[in-house]
Amino acid sequence: MTGTAASLNWVDGAWAQTGTLNFLHTLTGALRAWEAVPEVPLLTIPRAGVWEVNYQVRGVALLPAPGAAATDTGVVAGMYQNGALVPGTEAMVIYHNEAAGDQGKQIQATASRQFMHTFAVGDTLGLGAFRLGTSGSAALVSNGDGRTYITAHWVAPEGDTPA
Repeated sequence: MTGTAASLNWVDGAWAQTGTLNFLHTLTGALRAWEAVPEVPLLTIPRAGVWEVNYQVRGVALLPAPGAAATDTGVVAGMYQNGALVPGTEAMVIYHNEAAGDQGKQIQATASRQFMHTFAVGDTLGLGAFRLGTSGSAALVSNGDGRTYITAHWVAPEGDTPA
């Protein structure tokens, strides 16, 4: 096993996962602007081939105090390979929309996504996210009430084709 128990675990080069993470990452970018989530360590792929990747993301949406206008906010997450978004890996974690005068509430939800992808040795996987909506705040969180993590399981050698 390499890495630290808190950040990364390996099993025989066929399994990689983030450890138990505790963090709050507030999304501060512009509307629908992807940003990296550095609190989730990058996973380095130790073996070329097809990998089954799973990620789980816990999101928080908080609308401001009651106001005169309708408000909305939310979180979308996705996986990055070597710093670039992998198309098709996006997941809406949470979206919160309130009518005028009904704000001031917080909601949380968890989303997960699974996909198959071919990687080369040394490719990195990272978590990215963006905020939906134009008001309130949106964040990713991981603690004892619900975790955010990434796992990857090697399933086939590079070039393998369906039977």
